[in-house]
Amino acid sequence: MGPDTLTLRCQTVIDGRLYWALVPVDRMWETDEYAQEHARRTARKELRYRATKHTGRDLTDVDFDTLPVWAEHPDRCEVECVGGPRDGQRMTWNSAEPPLAIDLPVDEGVAGLLAAVEGEPISALRKATYVPLMGDGGFFSRTQDGAWRYAFHAS
Repeated sequence: MGPDTLTLRCQTVIDGRLYWALVPVDRMWETDEYAQEHARRTARKELRYRATKHTGRDLTDVDFDTLPVWAEHPDRCEVECVGGPRDGQRMTWNSAEPPLAIDLPVDEGVAGLLAAVEGEPISALRKATYVPLMGDGGFFSRTQDGAWRYAFHAS
C-alpha cells in the first residue's frame, strides 16, 4: 500500500474469538461522506463473510450493521481515559499501538498553586496510571471510532 492509502478495520468477538476485516481505502475517503459510508459497509460485509465462513453459522447483517469501523494509522493512535481524574480525555499516541500503561500528571488545581505560593512544601508530582481496558472475550476495548480505552488504575 502506498502513502495515500489507509486501512479501515472492523472487528467483533464471537464465541470468545476475535474476528476482523481490513479494507484499504484512499486517504480521500476522509473528505467524502458517501465514500466513508460505502467503505464502512464494505468492511462490515467483509467481516460478516469471514465470520460466517469460520464459524459455519448463518450470521445476519443485523449482527454487524452497528459495528464500529475506524482507520488505522501507521504512525499514531488515539487513547481515551476511562475513570479517574482524566475521565473522558483523549490523547494521540505517537505509535500505531499504545503502551502497556500510561502515567499522566494530576492537575492539583488552584488550591495546590496557592499552597505553593504561601510557602507550604510542594508535594511530589501526583500521577494517575491508566491501563488498557479489557472488553469482550478478554480483548482490549475500543471506542466506536477506534480509540483504545484505558481505565484508571488506583494504586
